[in-house]
Amino acid sequence: MLCAATVTAQFVAGKALRDTLFLTSLDVTALPAMLVATSVVSLLLVVLHGRLATQVGPARLVPALFLASGLLYVIEWAARPLVPGASAIILYLHVSAAGPLLASGFWLIASERFDPHTARRRFGQLAGVGTVGGLISAVAAERTAVWFGAPSILPLLAAWQCLSAVLAHRLAAGTSSASADADSAQPARSGIRVIAQTPYLRNLAALVLLGTTGAALVDYLFKVQAVTAFGRGDQLLRFFALYYAGTSVVTFVLQTSSAHLALERMGLGATASTPSIAVLIGSAVSLVVPGFGSLLITRGGESILRSSLFRAGYELFYTPIPAAEKRAAKSIIDVAFDRLGDGAAGALVRAALLLLPGAHVPAILLAALACSLGAILAASRLNRGYVRSLRNSLARRSRLVGGAETVDDPGWASVWSALRREADVPHMAGPSGPVAESPVDPLMADIANLRSRDRARLIRVLGRDDGIAPELVPHVIPLLAWDAVAEPATFALQKVAEEHVGQFTDALLDPNRDFAVRRRLARAFAVCVSQRAVDALLLAFDDLRFAVRREAARSVVAILERNPLLHVSRERVLAVVLKEVTVGRPVWEGRRLLDDGPGIDSPLDAFVRDRAGESLAHVFTLLSLVLPREPIRLAFRGLQTNDQHLHGTALEYLDSVLPQQIRQRLWPFLDARPASIATRNRQEALVALLRSNQSIEINLEELRQRASLGEPAAL
Repeated sequence: MLCAATVTAQFVAGKALRDTLFLTSLDVTALPAMLVATSVVSLLLVVLHGRLATQVGPARLVPALFLASGLLYVIEWAARPLVPGASAIILYLHVSAAGPLLASGFWLIASERFDPHTARRRFGQLAGVGTVGGLISAVAAERTAVWFGAPSILPLLAAWQCLSAVLAHRLAAGTSSASADADSAQPARSGIRVIAQTPYLRNLAALVLLGTTGAALVDYLFKVQAVTAFGRGDQLLRFFALYYAGTSVVTFVLQTSSAHLALERMGLGATASTPSIAVLIGSAVSLVVPGFGSLLITRGGESILRSSLFRAGYELFYTPIPAAEKRAAKSIIDVAFDRLGDGAAGALVRAALLLLPGAHVPAILLAALACSLGAILAASRLNRGYVRSLRNSLARRSRLVGGAETVDDPGWASVWSALRREADVPHMAGPSGPVAESPVDPLMADIANLRSRDRARLIRVLGRDDGIAPELVPHVIPLLAWDAVAEPATFALQKVAEEHVGQFTDALLDPNRDFAVRRRLARAFAVCVSQRAVDALLLAFDDLRFAVRREAARSVVAILERNPLLHVSRERVLAVVLKEVTVGRPVWEGRRLLDDGPGIDSPLDAFVRDRAGESLAHVFTLLSLVLPREPIRLAFRGLQTNDQHLHGTALEYLDSVLPQQIRQRLWPFLDARPASIATRNRQEALVALLRSNQSIEINLEELRQRASLGEPAAL
């Protein structure tokens, strides 16, 4: 925060001094030429910076650049009395070209310091403190100019630069080495090539280029009117200092009150386009109501939104980008394309003055309006690219931490492949010949064996390689309630599941069926590949028992793995997810305790017992039905890892793709891991459930059954 304050302070005071000395020493008509010259100098600096950044790294390069900039301020201060015109030009090039480059370096370090989700919360704070620094520097510059004259601000700027160098060095020294994603091992590419090959970065570059062009066109008209209204000299400096101070106050208020809300409600793309929206509206108003007042509001509105909402959203776009690509491309987009926008604005102004001398003001406003429309269009494409970058970052980070987190992440590969493995029908050992010599009909003998309580006789029927006869299905389904034969009964039913989806559905949706039967029957559906099976399982999502809903969701995932062409209603699944997360924490944490029985553990159960909880695993299973499955899987893993960057990337991805209602309800269960319930007995869990004001998913009959088993009599 201190570094953000000093970086912004020196830039705001530098811009006020730059404009004053330049407009005092030279005519305002020289501004278009200076915009073009600034663009050329910025491009040269960016090329040099790009080469140094890949070789030296921002931790050493950025502080060194601050020191060099401070030394140049001292030289300009010493040269001011000797060559005022030349020193004003050098100062203009210095502030306009180096200032954005130094600010970009600071945000580059910050983006490597924080994971995407933490950056969403912290970058607004950094920008807010930077605004306070800009406000203080604007007031300090105004008072210094009044007491000692405008050139005396140069030593103050040099001191701020040295302080920025120290703070940037400390900030970079605290950056986690893991935040670079080990990208240095990849072949280095030039920044231009990275931008050209990445549509997401191309849209970012277009946003910066067109947004800056529109703002610079309005800025030219604003400064012309300011010189006309206030003349030249210290009076002009006081106006610019007060202008920057006023915009800083409004910016700070907007940052503290609306920045986070804008990101939540509008999204990153719309938030980043707010300065262009201000220029679009302001240019249209200025065409209708010309004058200094409308230009002041337009320029001030653009500046306020750029320093508040735009900054809070724009810098987040870089957080999921690999460090090597970010270092190569960020300064080019932040500075080179920004200066190209200034250069394009200067060229448009010169063309308007030459071709339309009597109507150059409307022509410039129309050009600003057109550029703003283009910037808004480019920003509208960024949200999708940001989500895609988060997906890539999840996959990349997961690969990096996969081998190093074996203790923290046991058996992960088996967890998400469990659904497919459970659906495979293994060979059941046992005789395949006649069950027993009997003079009666073989089918009747099989029925008699299935209705017996002899486990050996049951296994001999259930374990046949050729499966059970269709007539035996109604007799096998009730056996799912018997733990001793539940597994072979499940496998026997899976062999004939597709041919008997109707019978399975009737039993699955029958609330009078034993709970264990419904739960295990939902698991038996996993081998199917038909739409009928998916539709039946979707109906089971409304079952009163959590374990039935859980097994139904897992079976739908397994079916879709086999047949991705099947349809699952997105609205239906999201409604189920919303219902699942709209519960109290006692219900959320107590579902496993109430619903699980002996002998049904799977690799997924073994993982979530200690790491995530059944409720969270079930919700992510449901989400994988309607959202890209692999990123959701990686996000689930990221939430359980100790790697802060992966955890934050997972949270940011979920924050970007989840519907607002679901995100609000689910977030409390994501930010804090549920306390272990392994040591809580059934009575404690049930009492906690009764105290909850949420709906409890156990009916009266189930409570009576549990009481009959010796569970809490006080219930």
